[in-house]
Amino acid sequence: MKIKFLILFFLGAIVHPDPPANTDVTLGSWEIKNGIFIENNDEETNIARYNWNIFYNMFPKRITQRYIKKLVLMTDGEDEKTGALGALNDKNNEWQLVLDPIDVDFTSKDETRIHQSIYTLVHEFGHLLTLNHTQIKPTKKREQEKGEPYVTIEGVAVKNSYINKFVEEFWGGGLLKEWDYIQRNFCVTEQKSCLEKLYGLYKDNYTDFLTDYAAESPEEDIAESWTAFVLGDKIENPETIAEKKINFFYQFEELVYYRKVIRKNIRKYQ
Repeated sequence: MKIKFLILFFLGAIVHPDPPANTDVTLGSWEIKNGIFIENNDEETNIARYNWNIFYNMFPKRITQRYIKKLVLMTDGEDEKTGALGALNDKNNEWQLVLDPIDVDFTSKDETRIHQSIYTLVHEFGHLLTLNHTQIKPTKKREQEKGEPYVTIEGVAVKNSYINKFVEEFWGGGLLKEWDYIQRNFCVTEQKSCLEKLYGLYKDNYTDFLTDYAAESPEEDIAESWTAFVLGDKIENPETIAEKKINFFYQFEELVYYRKVIRKNIRKYQ
């Protein structure tokens, strides 16, 4: 199967003075069938099985069983790309989870490393929630049009989808237009310029984003906001757009339930 798109999650800032060369090393890949890890002879099978069991037991099984069909372990060293989620087809109903076992390490004695590992998994699950086939429909459309549902690389957002509601509420006032301009003019071929422009977008609107990485795209923004919603507390009197983004998810009964389940499941790892 051809992988259409990978959503990468980085630790640290989204901008680097000199973006690192691509030094990704694939350690192995494994099939997932209805949530069951399929053994193979790759050297890292034990750690892959271990990481999959944690992911599978941390999140609602109905969703992981339905969508995750492949697990890939890949590394670029410590604290760069920590995880990714990729659609395996154009229908957005089959996905692969990519983890860097150096960064996602639940055997570590370092509390910060454990927290970062949990954070990565929650973030990637947020992508699965907001980009699956119930949320995004395939389209040949590539241009964002005013007043129309948000267009992602995977397709066009369903009108009442989480991400479309999120974009309508928080990416107005020219923000989406500015971001789209950066994407079209700097992010196709110029990685360094792209990252610098995106970091500039964050600095110009820093009270709108929970992290600088969230400014990379609405997809990353909703995933970062989802992660704060799951791992943090409700903001009783939100003052900034960033704080309002955390509370955004409380309007959805199913997401409040997922939050409760996930928070209960991660206690054993904290």
